[in-house]
Amino acid sequence: MKAAVALALLCASSAFADKLEFDPASIYKVPQGTGPTDGPAEAPVTIVAWSDHSCGYCIRAQATLDQLVRLYPGQVRFVHRTLPLDEDNTLSAEASLAAAAQGKFRPMSDRLYGVHGKVDRPAVELMARELGLDMLRFRAALDTGAYRAQIAEDVKDATTLGVTGTPVFFVNGRPISGNQPLKVFADTVDEELARVAQTKTATYDALVAHGKPTADVPDVDRERTELDLKTTYKMGLGLPGHQQGPDDALVTIVVWGDFQCPFCAKMAPILEQVRAKYGAQVRLVYRHLPMTFHKKAALAAEAAVAAAAQGKFWAFHDAAWAGFGHLERADLEQYAQIAGLDLGAFRAALDDRRHHDVVIAEAAAALALGIDGTPTTFINGKPIVGSKDFAGVQKIVDEQLDQARKVVAGGIPAKDYYAVVMSGATGIDRADPASIPDVTGMRVTLRADDRTRAVAAACRRRDARRATELAAGLAGDARRRAVLVCAAGGIDLP
Repeated sequence: MKAAVALALLCASSAFADKLEFDPASIYKVPQGTGPTDGPAEAPVTIVAWSDHSCGYCIRAQATLDQLVRLYPGQVRFVHRTLPLDEDNTLSAEASLAAAAQGKFRPMSDRLYGVHGKVDRPAVELMARELGLDMLRFRAALDTGAYRAQIAEDVKDATTLGVTGTPVFFVNGRPISGNQPLKVFADTVDEELARVAQTKTATYDALVAHGKPTADVPDVDRERTELDLKTTYKMGLGLPGHQQGPDDALVTIVVWGDFQCPFCAKMAPILEQVRAKYGAQVRLVYRHLPMTFHKKAALAAEAAVAAAAQGKFWAFHDAAWAGFGHLERADLEQYAQIAGLDLGAFRAALDDRRHHDVVIAEAAAALALGIDGTPTTFINGKPIVGSKDFAGVQKIVDEQLDQARKVVAGGIPAKDYYAVVMSGATGIDRADPASIPDVTGMRVTLRADDRTRAVAAACRRRDARRATELAAGLAGDARRRAVLVCAAGGIDLP
């Protein structure tokens, strides 16, 4: 075991000069082993992951994986395998497996990641007690080294495949090495869902049966995930109540923001100036991307969604920017009071984190598209990264207005213009595709995978009527997944 583990003393950023890598476009025959699993056994996509609790890149990847699950509810299953970075210290891995035997792998693993795997025997026993584990069973597993053989098997399989660092993920056999952006994971999952749909026998073993046995390419040219400023992206209208301006506006501006972001604070008055200048010609939509390094941004976003639920999003939005830099709970309640909200209902929404999942799904959709910072603004689908002065925004709006007027003059109704633009746009709105307008003059229906996402979005918002309406167009496996996702949120689809 020592020789094998020695190959993995560093995380995925390190490499031997002559090592072979995995081709992201290829499928590899990756054994599942006997590690803990998360997600439905019948999920169409299985992700086999090798990681270690002391690996910094593995720790960072956990948030990405959580967002991935929210984008693909009921469609992804994880198999967790271990590749220890320290050959003489497998205590963290053994503790997580001992907890898994009692149904507590994930909460134990989260705690171990939280301390970067730096634990001793008393520390893991304290964690086990906090989780309510049977301490006799837990201690016996560690005393006897009950899981060392399983860890050795994980290392052996990793070595055979050519895995030399962590984290490494195989999505139905397709490799993703290191802490990659969510877009890389989402694009790969989408491709695998399409492959499964065309495969008669879609079991995991069948999907990887003819895969490559080991790493086989000398160098990998990693795909860049930055937005292309010349591309028009498919951009939905976000959450209910987050829109200013009429549906027949010829220019739709969607801004992804973070209430703790100083550049967003500079952009907000510029967009208000644009809205004041152009009036009904412009529709402004705010979408949430609280950055993980802004610790107060997520709750502020939830508070804004709570305000939207009372029809007061923009009043809350304006108050929050006016008080920029102050986002404590008391500050959020003050902005709610300024906005004229029912404070009792507002406080209850924050207390029970009612809009937590909604905000995470919005942020995940942004990251999956390739948005990696705030503010990022789309004007009729064309991106602007970062803050821009009024003259710069005005120039782009004028260009889009000229183009829109020509199309409308050709016979397209103004209310359908944005939908027409979106019909030819690039990418996927994975938060809620149903928020992209339909062209009214023709029959437009969502694909089954988009409809499943839209049902999940409605259930996240606890909108049973909308979820039921959308689910009526689903059948087979797509409907089954939608039913499971909504049931988890307390909504039973008929």
